[in-house]
Amino acid sequence: MPGRILAERINIIRKELGWSQEVLAEKSGLPYETIKNICTGRTPDPKVSTVMALSEATGFAMNCLMGKCNHTSQERFLLRNYRSCGPHGKSIIEFIAKYEASAVKSDREAKDKHKIPCLVPHGDIYKGIVYDNCETTEIETSVPEAFVAIQMVNNDLAPIYCKNDFILLENRFPASGEYAAFFKGGKAYIRKFIEENGVYRLKCLHNQGEDMVFKRMDEIEYIGTCIDVIRT
Repeated sequence: MPGRILAERINIIRKELGWSQEVLAEKSGLPYETIKNICTGRTPDPKVSTVMALSEATGFAMNCLMGKCNHTSQERFLLRNYRSCGPHGKSIIEFIAKYEASAVKSDREAKDKHKIPCLVPHGDIYKGIVYDNCETTEIETSVPEAFVAIQMVNNDLAPIYCKNDFILLENRFPASGEYAAFFKGGKAYIRKFIEENGVYRLKCLHNQGEDMVFKRMDEIEYIGTCIDVIRT
């Protein structure tokens, strides 16, 4: 069965590329007799190394050569024409495909965006964000889990979070090793949450500020877990 499938696929590809068995043998580095046996279906169970050589020579993935491709007829038509183009034609097709994919992605993200509140702090962020001194605005995001954001107004937490970054927060308690925003004593702190040996540590970022250590997490409130960053 594998040999029959490979024979069917390789003969179709040879026809598309305009290659004889001799040309395929030359380009793949395989003996002519090996190619002849494959093309006539006389190799019932081709070696992986043989299929790999044919894949590298033709530009078709190994799973495609073995009949496991899920390409539609339209996709195969496009691939066939793409392979028939010269370098200039291929570069034009690649450019158009990249442009169209980006446009579709932008449209999709625009439709999926929702607005969330964003805190814009004043002062040194590493010392704690005083909620009463924050401006509040709105930003749009396509991250569905995001429910609030914090804008970085300086480089206090660089290189992890830099000036003008928007940190998106999810409304859940962080797992050990995640970055999160916590609230204590009227201030919000962005820290790395670490749980070890029954102790909870809120580790400062880039040696800015001080670590906070707790034995019970009810000693501090969480605001949210950092799940993404919008860089401008």
